[in-house]
Amino acid sequence: MTSLRRVCLTGALIVVLAGCGPKTVPTNGYNQAAVPGLSRERIEQILGKPQDAGPFNLPGVHADVLTYPFGQVLVQNGVVVAVSVNNDPAFHGPFNVTLGMSEDQVRSTVAPAVRHKPGYRDSYDAIEGQTDTRTRDIYLPSHNVMIELAAANANDPMAPFNVSQVTLANAAGLKLLEAFTKARVAGLYPDVHVDNFISEPWPSPH
Repeated sequence: MTSLRRVCLTGALIVVLAGCGPKTVPTNGYNQAAVPGLSRERIEQILGKPQDAGPFNLPGVHADVLTYPFGQVLVQNGVVVAVSVNNDPAFHGPFNVTLGMSEDQVRSTVAPAVRHKPGYRDSYDAIEGQTDTRTRDIYLPSHNVMIELAAANANDPMAPFNVSQVTLANAAGLKLLEAFTKARVAGLYPDVHVDNFISEPWPSPH
């Protein structure tokens, strides 16, 4: 996407107007029309061909993974079950959640809206090679969304958490995400080890 530019008679005036024109946020290709429930054919009509595509299989976890600049699309039996966005500055998800939003902002914005239909939060350390990521996944089944937060510094117990990914998912997609986490906790994922796993209601009833 580019800023609006007006065509004028002189080069100097063009520069002035271009500098004062409205600014747009760059996007990495996510389209709000790309949602769970669509066929794979339809999602590729909306988003174009993926950068990469292939099957993902673990016990209880089976899906085709389509990779795009903005994130990934998960497909089961030819139907999209989840759309994950982790790299698009223009993205605004449910409850107006954006990537990079702080955990406090998520709590103040989202928690009041779901207090009558709460979900749960899985917290854990995901260790892949030399990389340790402290993660908090907020599942909101009644709103078909999972909000993933990651600590800014995995080695600092006081480090703040920020939104690293938002996944739009139907019931099958949420089940797939849950199975993926359980597989990692059980040690079935070959490249990732999970420590300190805790699952609890969210928002907290207290």
